[in-house]
Amino acid sequence: MQIWIKSGSRSLRFPVLPAEYSIRLGRDIETVTVNAIGEVDLGGKRTLDEFSFSSFFPKNFDPYYCDCRSAAPMQCVDTVQKIMRSSTARLILTGVGSFRVRIPSFEYKENDGSGDVYFDISFKEHRPISVPSSDVVRIGETKENTISKELTRATEDSPQESVYTVKKGDCLASIARKMTGSSSWNELYERNRDVIGSNPNRIYPGMQLTIPRTES
Repeated sequence: MQIWIKSGSRSLRFPVLPAEYSIRLGRDIETVTVNAIGEVDLGGKRTLDEFSFSSFFPKNFDPYYCDCRSAAPMQCVDTVQKIMRSSTARLILTGVGSFRVRIPSFEYKENDGSGDVYFDISFKEHRPISVPSSDVVRIGETKENTISKELTRATEDSPQESVYTVKKGDCLASIARKMTGSSSWNELYERNRDVIGSNPNRIYPGMQLTIPRTES
């Protein structure tokens, strides 16, 4: 196994493989509490993958624990810092995969006088996203206010339904003609089939029928 970090023309192969490394996979699960049921989950999208390990940059090459020869420890530190300041990098774990990442954390120290530099490093997956301009919330507006305005606009722009109370002597054709200007009653019946039932002729005074929306 080899571990590399690359960004543009810069690259670094970690000379000493860590005793262990961790990969954290996550999912952002939202939960709500529903009366008579309790807590339920609403699913959610996956979160960014995270990677981390600890190792050291050796001052001297020792084939017993070194996976490869490397530059001086502080030169390795400098390379990591420069890659860290770049936009994104590529983390390669041979046999595992290649990942587009950023480096949110890198901590190093020398503590035994050997000249070796020990470090802890973490990586976080980089996932590019393109947001349409129509989805960008203007400064000073909350997402909830924006959604509310869109719903209000949609309601104002859409044709409205009305309710008609059946009177004595009415039939579907006469109601359609009175309310829509057309004596075609089929759409009126289909819209109110659950109320009228299987026989379109069986309507009675007091029954409330929903008049289908018409374009203005």
